Amino acid sequence: MKDVLASANPRLTADISRADCLVRAATGRPEWDSLFARVEAPSIVQSWAYGEAKAACGGWCVERLVFERSGEPLAICQVLVKRVLGLPVAARINRGPMFLGASPAIADVKAVYGALRRRWRFGRRGMLVIAPGLAESDEHRAALRAAGFRARGVAGWCSAVLDLRLDDGTLRKRLSSNWRNHLNGAERGGLVFDLSTDEAAVEWIFARHDEHMRGKGFSGTPVDFLRALRREAPEDFFVCRALLDGNPVAGMIAFRFGRSAEYFVGWYGAEARRAKAGNFLLWHAARAMRLHGCERFDLGGYSSSDGYGRFKQDMRGSEYRLIEEWVAF
Repeated sequence: MKDVLASANPRLTADISRADCLVRAATGRPEWDSLFARVEAPSIVQSWAYGEAKAACGGWCVERLVFERSGEPLAICQVLVKRVLGLPVAARINRGPMFLGASPAIADVKAVYGALRRRWRFGRRGMLVIAPGLAESDEHRAALRAAGFRARGVAGWCSAVLDLRLDDGTLRKRLSSNWRNHLNGAERGGLVFDLSTDEAAVEWIFARHDEHMRGKGFSGTPVDFLRALRREAPEDFFVCRALLDGNPVAGMIAFRFGRSAEYFVGWYGAEARRAKAGNFLLWHAARAMRLHGCERFDLGGYSSSDGYGRFKQDMRGSEYRLIEEWVAF
């Protein structure tokens, strides 16, 4: 009967779509983790541990939403909310909502973003800024505009993913020839890979990261946040180092979330460039994450306009670009 009524009345079709997509709070971590595991390409910033870390040190409250149609979940979304005197005044969504299963149909995109927009009205929820977890496309932009969002002129996230289900030989062949040659040279040069979760290694990378930010005069991921993230998931927080004659010349954090892992922050010492430690470290970190149950390794974002971004691009992972940021009042 619904199909007959909808075909006779296009306006009713929109009403049915709106009614079908409902939003509710997640019941807790077991449900969140279960649904998160069904996302084909999850994001670190939508993981439970990331949200808890932001709440612990960033002054945010966390809301976790489930979008359903006919009782079946379509998508999930972690929202960071700022409150003043207990009232929500602003909210932010990073790389979400995340759709369950494969690439969502445009009808599902419209339904989920429409439901999200109806939930966030300035009069009772504050301003919402969203960096959507949607690939760049005019169709997705049209869906966001139709839902009542406005583009705010901030570029979207760009990164690449290595498919760790592939064997080393296949992944190595995909590297650019220059990148592969540098990796070969690094491996012949005596570098040793070290993977650790212990306190000494963690404090070492925290100190190097803090020194790097101070020395270069930029604000990266705060050490306080990294500490909070590790407290939430110490078993998923890995310190990877390249050692030369027993001394670390480069290091990075790899964080695991479900069957995925992501490069988080890195440090490269004075000897790193000569020893090609960057190539060595990133390659062996990805391999180590495969041994720890991961199927995807995200290179942690980049811009092709800078040297380090081009360095990551030359690993020849599967590049993805997300749509720009949007806002709703």
